[in-house]
Amino acid sequence: MGVSSVPVGLWFDNTTNKDLLKTGIRAYFDNTDVTAVNDHPKMFKTVSVDQYEVRDIRFAGLGEMSQTGDGQPAVLETPVMGTVKNYQQVKYTNGFRVTDMMQKYNKFDAVKRWTRNLKKTMIEGKDKEVFKVYNSASATTYCSGFDTLALASASHTCLYDTDVTYSNYLNADLTTAAYESALKYFYSGIYSDRGEILPCVPKKLCVNPSLIVKAWQITGADKKPFEMSNTNYKPDQYFGFNVQPFGTIRLTSSTSWFLIGNTADDDFGPTVFTGMEPDLKTEDTFDRTGDIAVYSAQHFDYGFSVPYKVYVGDL
Repeated sequence: MGVSSVPVGLWFDNTTNKDLLKTGIRAYFDNTDVTAVNDHPKMFKTVSVDQYEVRDIRFAGLGEMSQTGDGQPAVLETPVMGTVKNYQQVKYTNGFRVTDMMQKYNKFDAVKRWTRNLKKTMIEGKDKEVFKVYNSASATTYCSGFDTLALASASHTCLYDTDVTYSNYLNADLTTAAYESALKYFYSGIYSDRGEILPCVPKKLCVNPSLIVKAWQITGADKKPFEMSNTNYKPDQYFGFNVQPFGTIRLTSSTSWFLIGNTADDDFGPTVFTGMEPDLKTEDTFDRTGDIAVYSAQHFDYGFSVPYKVYVGDL
């Protein structure tokens, strides 16, 4: 990405466009001039950083207590140190070039419109980029965790107890049975680096828009969804876990669904590290044309260290 090599000029080299710009313009239709879709804060932990490189360190704390006889020394343990993950800031840019005559004679405030559009492309560009974590969750193409595995894996490992593994990947359509499997995972399927069950609370059912109605039906039903009988009736919600449905176009597969924990938790996995939000600069092109360049830059990196507060239902 970068400043366009084709200047935004007057474009009216023919009679039709000349006549158009002589006429009062009632409305200018540009369906790219809309509010940016910025969904990643709903599914990622967001962190502002002031260093080029930041580091996550994995370690396992103390294990269980030991029965000790009277007069016997206390059992002493040492936390187990593991691997580290480094995140380095990456620069992303976009912009456009405006001719001197366009600056003077444009009749529909094009420069202002394109400046707004530039801001939108930077916001949405970041959104699309970081969602590669979820859209490629079963691959290590863009990132991997402490255990060197993809976000979605059937064999995530623990640091201290290497015999214990756990799976956060169902690879099945969103159904009540599949959703129950996801809930069970959060309450009894996650293991700490000491190999102990680590109960967590699910917060959000994230889906491609094609599944948003089903997501609302499942999380908000007062009876068992999609059944005629009342055999599973409960006076409150059927599931009753206060899980919120969330639909986003950033999940590109029509079958995508994820059950995730609280993104504000320190140990939530998918994270965006932002060193600089999109800026805006305008400067002379210094090539004696009188043109100006309008451009923007931002710095960020993304990935995850631990996967366990994300349950990947399907991709």
